[in-house]
Amino acid sequence: MGSLPPLEQEKQAGLKSLEFLSSNDKQSAYSAAELEAGHCAEGGCPCDTKAAAHSAGQSSFFQAVVNSFVLLIGLGTLSSAYAIEKAGFFGLLVLCITAAFYWIGSKLIVICMEADKSLMNYQDVGNKAFPRWGRLLITTCFYIDILGCLVGYLVSMGDTMMHIFPHPQLDILGFKGKTLFTLLAFLVILPSVWFRKLSTISYLSFWCGMSIITTIICLLVAGVKDHIGFSQDVAIFRPANVPIATGVYTFTFGATAVFPSVYKSMKNPSRFTEVMTLSFSMAALLNVIVGIIGSVMFGAMTKAQVHLNMPPALIASKVAIWATLLTPVTQFALFLSPISCELEQVMIKYLPWKAESRMTSGACIMLRTTLLIAIAMGALLFPYFANIIELIGSSVSVTLCVIFPGVFYLKLFSHKIPKSRFAGICVVIGVSALAGVAGTIVSIQDLIHK
Repeated sequence: MGSLPPLEQEKQAGLKSLEFLSSNDKQSAYSAAELEAGHCAEGGCPCDTKAAAHSAGQSSFFQAVVNSFVLLIGLGTLSSAYAIEKAGFFGLLVLCITAAFYWIGSKLIVICMEADKSLMNYQDVGNKAFPRWGRLLITTCFYIDILGCLVGYLVSMGDTMMHIFPHPQLDILGFKGKTLFTLLAFLVILPSVWFRKLSTISYLSFWCGMSIITTIICLLVAGVKDHIGFSQDVAIFRPANVPIATGVYTFTFGATAVFPSVYKSMKNPSRFTEVMTLSFSMAALLNVIVGIIGSVMFGAMTKAQVHLNMPPALIASKVAIWATLLTPVTQFALFLSPISCELEQVMIKYLPWKAESRMTSGACIMLRTTLLIAIAMGALLFPYFANIIELIGSSVSVTLCVIFPGVFYLKLFSHKIPKSRFAGICVVIGVSALAGVAGTIVSIQDLIHK
């Protein structure tokens, strides 16, 4: 078999990241989801139906659990302590309700796919429910989610670098403080996004999940062995801050939008409900542990990324901080690839050069650099990690993962289901919409104030 064109190799890398247990974050999984959908720009590359067929039915139960679990943990998990400190221990109830609603949303999409075996992913379900605009709407929301998360990742890198190198007087070419470190993070990331062959990088994406678990272990070690202690007071209920906790947790579980791809990858998809229940339970437990431990360790001083509370001099802190810093470095190119690949397909149609020419490669590098510059501008304009994830979670993630699945399910099956189930799904949609609106308003107000 001949070698694939560069764009196809890039999509194959996204697929491999899902197949080999390394698709641990929703953005890298989106690459695989787009591939399995055969979703291409009109007039662009041919759909990868062979690759999609190859991926179907390959994952064991254990692999599916690991894939799903690692999809549900990320930098949002490290913000659980911040959510609990802000909303009080009532935030744990918010966590459980959010996890339950996201489980329901995932289940509804899977039910739709079980009823029609031709549906390969979330986009297909949206297209069947609303043929005119369903696929476009889901894909657009995916890409907005990706861009928002990448802005958050760049802000996180800048914050972490400031924590590692606390030199407030450092000035390079007139740039200082958070602006300087955000730009340095941009320069560190830049070379990685130039690669169009991501097959090697895709295997590194599993590092994200391992780094989160490593950070949590280091947090426990710092609290026990390094005598930080667990004695800070945490409120029981702060109603005014509940939208903050809602935003954090809706962001944390946002990867459930690509669970349909995990479902389709299973050898025995009938066990996917068990996969979801087990992975959600483990991810929720991890968030509970981080939330309680981090909030009682640091109290009112708890930061949006709990590893930034850890004293830099401690060995456990150094491990946690560097593990968290390296996560975006290994992930950024994979996260950006679905958008850059799509835009390149459109751009190449209008270029006078062949697709494999050096000039075309140079144009693609310029395109990817421009995308990263736009993301960096967003990070410089809104350098507030907590507000970014709250806004993305409350606006895009809850819509993708709960509201749309409920709407699509009702559109396809409202005439077949009992009235009690219809009413229950309407309640889930309504509560999610209200929580999303409240969280979005609070996040935007906070951003405007800052």
